[in-house]
Amino acid sequence: MKKTILSLMALVSLGAFAQTGYYVAPGAGSGNPGGLNGDTEYPPGGGLPTGWTTVLTGPQNEMWSASQNMPFSFKFNDQDVTSYKVSANGVVTFDVATTITPSAVNGDLPNAGIPNQSVCVWGVGATATGDYVVSKTFGAAGKRQHWIQYNSCSEANIGTGWIYASIVLEEGTNNIYIVDQRYNGTAASKISMGVQIDGSTAIKVSGTPAYGMKAVNDASTTDNVHYSFLPGSQPADEAGITALNLANYLSVSSGPYDISMSVINGGSSAITSMDVEYTIDGGAAVSGKITGLNIASGAKGTAVHPTKWSGATVGSHTVAVKIVKVNGADDTKVGNNTASKSLMIFDKAVDRKILNEIFTSSTCPPCTPGNINYNKVIDGRTKHSTIKYQVNFPGTGDPYCTKEVTDRMAFYAVNSVPRMEVDGGWDGNANSFSTGLYDDFQSKPSFIEITGSVALTWKNTITLDVNLNPLLDNASNNLKLHAVIVEGVTYANKKSNGETQFESVMKKMMTGTVGQVLTPLKKDTKVTKKIAYTFNGGYRLPMDGSAAQHINHLTENSVETWNDLAVVVFVQDATTKEILQSETFPIALVGTEAVEQNLNLYPNPANNLFVVESKEMGNAAVTVTDMQGKVVFNGNMNAGALSMNVADWSEGVYMVSVNGNSKNLNSKMVVRH
Repeated sequence: MKKTILSLMALVSLGAFAQTGYYVAPGAGSGNPGGLNGDTEYPPGGGLPTGWTTVLTGPQNEMWSASQNMPFSFKFNDQDVTSYKVSANGVVTFDVATTITPSAVNGDLPNAGIPNQSVCVWGVGATATGDYVVSKTFGAAGKRQHWIQYNSCSEANIGTGWIYASIVLEEGTNNIYIVDQRYNGTAASKISMGVQIDGSTAIKVSGTPAYGMKAVNDASTTDNVHYSFLPGSQPADEAGITALNLANYLSVSSGPYDISMSVINGGSSAITSMDVEYTIDGGAAVSGKITGLNIASGAKGTAVHPTKWSGATVGSHTVAVKIVKVNGADDTKVGNNTASKSLMIFDKAVDRKILNEIFTSSTCPPCTPGNINYNKVIDGRTKHSTIKYQVNFPGTGDPYCTKEVTDRMAFYAVNSVPRMEVDGGWDGNANSFSTGLYDDFQSKPSFIEITGSVALTWKNTITLDVNLNPLLDNASNNLKLHAVIVEGVTYANKKSNGETQFESVMKKMMTGTVGQVLTPLKKDTKVTKKIAYTFNGGYRLPMDGSAAQHINHLTENSVETWNDLAVVVFVQDATTKEILQSETFPIALVGTEAVEQNLNLYPNPANNLFVVESKEMGNAAVTVTDMQGKVVFNGNMNAGALSMNVADWSEGVYMVSVNGNSKNLNSKMVVRH
């Protein structure tokens, strides 16, 4: 008779070894276990970070990989194992001599069709072109994790789409984790997840054999869910800290502060009390007994230390918490009974203006819904800055790609679009950007105030005067000041993805791609910078995004119109990539360029009749050229106005040049039928 373990907390003991069997830790964990693996979830050659080894490449079916060596000592069910092999159908086994081949159709666990000593995401498979199984080891010796990832794999029930799921083996603890990472499909998955010791004994995740993926189509680790298979017997009294419920930033005026923690009951008995201690910055422990709890086995709850943290000073602090006893008994399970958190106590702060950096292209069809989604999220919101980098792929790429764009791509390891960075801390598909993400990042206070002004002179020189006012000390030696010129709307780079206009397009990095070095910031000590850049030569529309076509800023530019520019200023830690604050400065026109504000072009876009009007210019010559520089119209403005019929003109963007009164004004018009 088969012995099936259905509960997430069940234990199997074979009795032959010192500590055999496993139990599943109550509750699913969020993110990746231990936080060692922060790699984004993309296919090999399509965004997967370096260091991964390809074990299998689809299409495969009902086959095993070659034997793979374990990178460290590991015990499965208290037996030393040194190698494993991978099934194309979602099974990793330590029985490398097995002749059993898992079927492409998954079933319940335990299962005679699964070898002994196996870990399963059975049903996920490298069964199609573009499916992979890859492996990588993370962490330092003694505490490493070996990841075996079913990468962009197929699953019979989800329709067209993909699944990312990993089996993780941990050095030192001998823990096994199954990680639900990424899902895209038209129907729910049906997967068998668990550890099979032999044909009659298995420990499985609830929902098997029809486990439905919990993660969404997000390439970051933020939506991941993991299940922990722990060796041995489930203790009676055991608690783990899942989070410290302290904000990353606390106002000094809001103290004293509760030391609150989220806990999960990993024992078989309900938790009624805990003995807990905390320290601040490694100081003396503050002990206390938390009573009145009622956290059932496998349930989560909140516990608050009876003694508040008082006397906090402005600056950075580390809070460390340890559970000492549960229900009066020692908490003997180490590794989950401690937690620490670094936070900042502040007395002054300003609203954060988040920086959204979007990598996109006019040749990228998925970029169109990505840009639409982005505009929906920011609609009605103002506490952000936007920079869009038009990239050199897919296909011929966007004509407005430049060397500075590709440098910024390399900085963030961007090799897929649409791609988006939020304050250097969220890396994902622009289609996945949401109001929740916006609000989460924007709600963080900022401790740098950015003020200043920017102007454009008649010589096409942009001058920026910027002031940084630090509200807290920042001792980092990696801070960089960036100033980036963007054009509000462009049209001439229209290509194949259906978009006809492009917003907040990067035109020049005034401080270069690496930024301007900032020394450590001192509270209330202002930093003043004056930065200038001159656009050289005339306008050119590159044919495509290739390196050979990139704008040479020494002799030319790609600015479509001069009255639609802004400078985005931001401070970034070049090592962590965190952006501390941003600000956007619309450019104020000065000198003769200011007259352009009195140059009216309407209707714009035009279909039939188009009018050029300027009382400032009076009588002047008007020349219109297409984006290749071909003259399509010559005429004269009399008494400050000129009408022209554009009904027969091709759709597109045209440059309008008005010459008179020793002035030369340029602007753009759009023809749309």
